Amino acid sequence: MIRHLLLAITPLMLVAPTALEAHTVWIEPKDGQLVVRFAEPGSDYETSPGYLDNLSAPTAFMVITNAPVAIEAPKKADHFSLTGASPTNTVCLETSFTVRGGRKPCFYARWQPAGGGESKPLLTLDLVPTGKPGEVRVWLRGKPLGGVEATLRTPDEKELNLTADADGFLHFDAKQPGQYLLTIAHHREEQALPGFYAGIAYKETSHNAALSWEQPK
Repeated sequence: MIRHLLLAITPLMLVAPTALEAHTVWIEPKDGQLVVRFAEPGSDYETSPGYLDNLSAPTAFMVITNAPVAIEAPKKADHFSLTGASPTNTVCLETSFTVRGGRKPCFYARWQPAGGGESKPLLTLDLVPTGKPGEVRVWLRGKPLGGVEATLRTPDEKELNLTADADGFLHFDAKQPGQYLLTIAHHREEQALPGFYAGIAYKETSHNAALSWEQPK
């Protein structure tokens, strides 16, 4: 019996880390409020108990008159709830996943209301709207990041691959009404920054960013 259980469990242990490679953290509206999701876009949301429990509690804030105001993010069954945040607010957060394979995955997410105008970088890796339709600039540690690859998921669930120009600008068409999700996955800095997280050593940090918004009709 034990041998059969081990044979059944081992493939899951091998598959699970690979299955998380395409995951991201993003913000979206739910019942008039904003919530934090963790999943591969288009797939089922991760839950608690489950992989949602491997994310650290998000550090989240709303942007009010250009200043960050901290908000709570309690964990629910399939999301983190952003207390007091509505889709009309600009909201940012950061969180991280358990160290895997000597790598610490960090996640940064921003919700920007449509028509929110020009913003400024507020996260380590940030997708920042410029205020111009279909234009976002990528920032890493407060400096523009050029040449990075991004993915735009449109309301009709299509995915478009984009590449930032030398100055970090991404350009795309976002006229279709509905929810958009722009992501950067697994960006690694040229200089590895090793350390420890929850008592586990890691050799490098993987940065993942998401920008989401809802285009009105």
